[in-house]
Amino acid sequence: MTGAKHTLEWLEHRAGLRKLSDHPRRHLNRALELNDTDKKGAAFTAAYGNKEIKGFVGFVDLIGFSTKVAGLPPSGMSQYLNPFLLGVAEIAVKCGALVDKTVGDELMFVLPDTEEEGGVSGILEIRYLVVLLHNLQRELGPHYPFRFGISYGFQFVDHVEVKGYSEWTVVGESVNLAKRLQTLPGAEPNDNFGGAFGVLVHETSEQTFQACLGHMAGEFLPMKGQVVEGEVKLKGISSPRCAILSPKVPSSKWHPGMQFD
Repeated sequence: MTGAKHTLEWLEHRAGLRKLSDHPRRHLNRALELNDTDKKGAAFTAAYGNKEIKGFVGFVDLIGFSTKVAGLPPSGMSQYLNPFLLGVAEIAVKCGALVDKTVGDELMFVLPDTEEEGGVSGILEIRYLVVLLHNLQRELGPHYPFRFGISYGFQFVDHVEVKGYSEWTVVGESVNLAKRLQTLPGAEPNDNFGGAFGVLVHETSEQTFQACLGHMAGEFLPMKGQVVEGEVKLKGISSPRCAILSPKVPSSKWHPGMQFD
């Protein structure tokens, strides 16, 4: 897992690998002395060794990748993939997310929500991330149609290390949900870019769902959101609350001057 240094330091603290006396993102957070560990919503320093975190998980992949690269040598496949993978990874790290892995044409990221510890709200960071993903696809053009699935909820963080190997692992039903959202009916983009957002009903409130959705598909943002009404059933997933996200402006009418940030 790779990402911004301050985010990895935060993760090491939360996983109990080392003790930090203050939050790595000092310039973006209120002073620790303003936090009262005796009150609800523990301070950052009190979170040491608490491995369960709250935040966003996202999967982004290319549509029709295997068809597009059929017959190409591995070097040709890599040449096609690079602009997509490097572009998405750069955006994720820029927004404070951790790039968990890439598998073929797919990239998984984790964006922790550090608001309760005096940090930046993940809801604000995901807003910027979705905007930049939209702009990246428009810049890459129709040969790079891609989709995403993003969930918000709880994950368990662990550090797996043996001699010669060291890796982070992030698990939780919200991770499974993010993956399944890519296959949600309606999430398949009809204009080169789009996807779905969701939360687990038993894990996240309707208020949080609406707040997250509003920051990804709002009035001054390039995306629009359509809440899926009725019961949603996804294989192996508890009852979720979902929304389909799609661009407001057709790719044929988009130009760099319309970028949102």
